[in-house]
Amino acid sequence: MSGSNASQTEPDATEPPPEEKQGGAAPLTDDEVWDLLNERLTGEFEEALDSRPDDIGTSPGEAWGTMLRAADGSPLGQPEPADPAQIAATAMVLRLLEADAGLQARAVQPGAVIVVEVPGAEWVEPIAEAWRELIHAAKGTPQDGSGQEEPPVPGVESVSSPWVAVRRDGRSRDHRPDEGNRAVRAVVASGRPVYGFSPSPARFLPSDLMRAATERVAIGPPDASALIEAATILTGAPPVMVSIRAEVAARVTVADLWLARRPGQDADAYLTRLSQLASGQNGHQAPRLDGLHGMDEAVHWGWDVARDLADYAAGTLPWREVDRGAVLFGPTGTGKTTFAKALAAQCSVPLVTGSLAQWQGARDGHLGTTLGAMQRTFDEARKSAPCILLVDEIDAFGDRAAFGRRERDYAVQVVNAFLEELDGAAGREGVVVVGCCNDASRLDPAILRPGRLEHLIQVPLPDQAALAAILRHHLGDELPDADLPRLALIGLGSTGAEAERWVRGMRRRARNARRGATLLDLEAEVRGRASSPPPASLRRTAIHEAGHALMLALERPGAVIAATIVPSRGLAGRVHWKQVDETRPAFTRAALLATLREALAGRAAEEELLGEASATSGGGLESDLCRAT
Repeated sequence: MSGSNASQTEPDATEPPPEEKQGGAAPLTDDEVWDLLNERLTGEFEEALDSRPDDIGTSPGEAWGTMLRAADGSPLGQPEPADPAQIAATAMVLRLLEADAGLQARAVQPGAVIVVEVPGAEWVEPIAEAWRELIHAAKGTPQDGSGQEEPPVPGVESVSSPWVAVRRDGRSRDHRPDEGNRAVRAVVASGRPVYGFSPSPARFLPSDLMRAATERVAIGPPDASALIEAATILTGAPPVMVSIRAEVAARVTVADLWLARRPGQDADAYLTRLSQLASGQNGHQAPRLDGLHGMDEAVHWGWDVARDLADYAAGTLPWREVDRGAVLFGPTGTGKTTFAKALAAQCSVPLVTGSLAQWQGARDGHLGTTLGAMQRTFDEARKSAPCILLVDEIDAFGDRAAFGRRERDYAVQVVNAFLEELDGAAGREGVVVVGCCNDASRLDPAILRPGRLEHLIQVPLPDQAALAAILRHHLGDELPDADLPRLALIGLGSTGAEAERWVRGMRRRARNARRGATLLDLEAEVRGRASSPPPASLRRTAIHEAGHALMLALERPGAVIAATIVPSRGLAGRVHWKQVDETRPAFTRAALLATLREALAGRAAEEELLGEASATSGGGLESDLCRAT
């Protein structure tokens, strides 16, 4: 080199040129790779993602995941799973484009404004992404049109995006018709295509987008062919034996598509697991109406609904002839929620669930958030129709006439919104609503109005026969020769949930003793694990209950079933009896005096035999003095 360049040195022969350091000769370390990825994620990496070719389904054998690799080609970290929901969404959009061959061309025309209704909130993002890939390929990233940053000036574009997408699933307070209209007006005036994606466009998309729409399309839930295609892409081969029924395919959720996936499974195994998840089976058979005991009135109504829904689904019965719903009320643990599950299983329709507590807990309890969550549940039910919608703890809504001044404004709007969902303009054809509660007296009367939840059905404590049948259901094949009616008599006054707990306790006793379960284990659970009261207390309780039984036997011959001093539901004892004379007047002076004698006979027996009565006659709503009062 010349003297003027003497300060510059020749590259060391042992050191590779700079371009080789950055190339493939010298592999990057793991830390250098992660640093590079982080830099790209904050810079041009998004543009690279937007311009990549569509890789959905191009390598079926490797669709379970793409491996991050270091510069030398060696694997780095764990595989990144393919998105089964995105694959299914792509198939769903493809079905739409196949059904309407000209839709893709119309969608890219200047001035196109297309509203796309998706089957549920969870499908907004996957379907919007599939739309981008199939309609626009890699032409750019759509701008989110929900913002207010663009002034409504025709012909002025403040961004370079060739189209705008508005994605609204209803989970944000801003997902309202009065939000985002300025931006929509500006984009529409610029001539760029605008697309709106939402499960309920009229409720969540900007009102100006709805008014300007040149076309509205609806993408239904995934069908069997879309799911089979997704299974084929995920596993690398089509299913051999297993398909999926149309009614089950329509219930598949985004979560189901992920939860059904297992490494190394074939398409048949994937579809089998997917069917189980969508059907709500999850490895166990859902209960049916004929497996319910102790709720005869509810089961009778359920059979009527099952027949009517089947006729409605077949097109032989109009919706106006089908019962809209019912409210089941009774003590905790009597199987009201189980009834709703059994009704859905009997009808072979989806079960959608919700409650005021669930809707208020959706995020912050704000009125708008609560009402939005309620709307989404009803929207989900409408899209799943015919279906059963369970509203648990429905008495939590309360009665508008009983609200205090402090909570009235909030609570009244919640009740009004619920009533609107039951029979408002949106309708709920194909949706049978089952409400459950403990105290029906707290319900707003408007909820029970005809056309809403028009049946009020009591679910009582199970009688002896029903309790024995419930025990047999939970025991299965265990203790085949057990005298369950005798145990049911001991446990009379308990609920089906308590019977289930007895069986669990029986099995736990057997496990702890490392032996098989016995009838003695079950009887010990029925009698309770609480310490036994002192003999004097037991004698007083026995005298008290005997007094009730004696008076009932005198006033209502043949009515007494049993008297017990086995504690249950907060009571030290009770007398079980049945109505034997249906014609007996209830509100004559003689009938009321007889009822008073029956209620106070236990207290009188204590005074007669022990000299004075105890305080056990008082207490809650089931106490003797409360009933007498």
